[in-house]
Amino acid sequence: MDKYQANHIPVAERLFNLVWGIGLLVVAYVGFAEQSFHLPGKGASNGVTFEGAALWLFIAAAVIGAINLFITIADHYDKRDNEHWYKQVSRFCVFLGVALAISAVTVQFLGNQKEPVIISNGS
Repeated sequence: MDKYQANHIPVAERLFNLVWGIGLLVVAYVGFAEQSFHLPGKGASNGVTFEGAALWLFIAAAVIGAINLFITIADHYDKRDNEHWYKQVSRFCVFLGVALAISAVTVQFLGNQKEPVIISNGS
């Protein structure tokens, strides 16, 4: 039987995950403190400004993303034979984070729709 060897995550990857995880938490905090968050667009796009329910979905997606990044760091320091657990939790975080981000954009898009203008001839 092979001897178990714990995961080794390179220092550069752990630092990358730490910096981006903290960055996502800062983005979530700024959105919470300002009660809106503008995500700039590219080219001719003005981007998206999250407000209300869409903002809360966006904040949740950012926090879940940060948790996913921190899970990798925790996996490096956990020497027990449970990498499958970290992988399952990470997959769930990716699924949930992407679903929340798509939901945030959808809710914001639907909330920004203008009422239709009805033109009638008066009859």
